[in-house]
Amino acid sequence: MKNIKLLSLFTLLLFSTNSFAGVLVEPFVGFGIGSAEYKSGSQTADNKYTGPQMGARLGYSFLGLMGGLEYRKTSGSLSYDSHTGGGTWANSGTDQDYSGTELGAFVGYELPILLRAYVGYTFSTKWELDNNSTWIGAAGDELSGNTTTLGVGFTGLPFVSLNLEFRMISLDKFKDISAGTETTADYSSNEVVIGASLPLDF
Repeated sequence: MKNIKLLSLFTLLLFSTNSFAGVLVEPFVGFGIGSAEYKSGSQTADNKYTGPQMGARLGYSFLGLMGGLEYRKTSGSLSYDSHTGGGTWANSGTDQDYSGTELGAFVGYELPILLRAYVGYTFSTKWELDNNSTWIGAAGDELSGNTTTLGVGFTGLPFVSLNLEFRMISLDKFKDISAGTETTADYSSNEVVIGASLPLDF
């Protein structure tokens, strides 16, 4: 009899745990607005950019907690704004288009008030430059580094989460494709992303 009671209790706990846990699949889209600074030696170029983003999160959710991996595709146009330090950038107002890929991890929590909060860290952020410019690089050159994301989502709508993200991007490596060299870089950006996602639990 005692064994039957223990088995029944174990089954109940297992059922209860599984009913609050599941695999999380969350495709998302967004639009980013950023302000950035690029330094090289004594020269500093300020720039702004906008562009669409899309990707997906894959992870696990349990009792409101969630975590897993995130993949993101980005693109945009860096609009040359202003410059200090003299040198070759003084009259270089060429805009620079880029295509980006990101791979990272996230953790978050589903609040009981129609909100969710999450933090992400992209350990591989890579921007490939799409055209030539004299102030940042040539077509095919790459900037790489990492990104930290702070996000909040409104979950009051059926199925959809409306998200607002603040992202801090730091790109500290520059790859010159034509020369085949990789050097240090100093590119930092603060970005706001407005978007929507479809969090699905299985």
